[in-house]
Amino acid sequence: MKLLALLLASAPAFAQDLPPVLHADSLPVITAAPGVTLRELSGRTAPDGARSDKVSVALFRLEAGKASPWSHNKLGEESFFVLSGEGEVWTDGKAQPVKAGSYIVIQASTVRSIRASKGVPLEFYAITAPAWSKDDDVLTTAPAGAPK
Repeated sequence: MKLLALLLASAPAFAQDLPPVLHADSLPVITAAPGVTLRELSGRTAPDGARSDKVSVALFRLEAGKASPWSHNKLGEESFFVLSGEGEVWTDGKAQPVKAGSYIVIQASTVRSIRASKGVPLEFYAITAPAWSKDDDVLTTAPAGAPK
């Protein structure tokens, strides 16, 4: 009986250690560029319980015809998982089509931009390890032959 009382007394401690369940719609919208928004689910500035220096996850939305700024990470490796829409990802001046279900791995130092097709928004998760930071992200110009 004492064991049962001890287990019941410690039950609230277990409930407090549950990981957060986040819903993107409840997170603040961050504007990265005109027509490009994101919501950070985990990372350096994520909500309490979801902060991490090891990995960040952000849900991006690119309005139809819009593109992320040209940039590269010094250290961070990125993966994009496309949820909806279609477009193209540009890496080091070469384009590849993307659509719902596409998964793209981008090594550090790779200059990239992802673009939504005209007429349809593009939504994707961006996963960065280590977690994205302003100091690691380098804005740059479009490579020769790539759209500005």
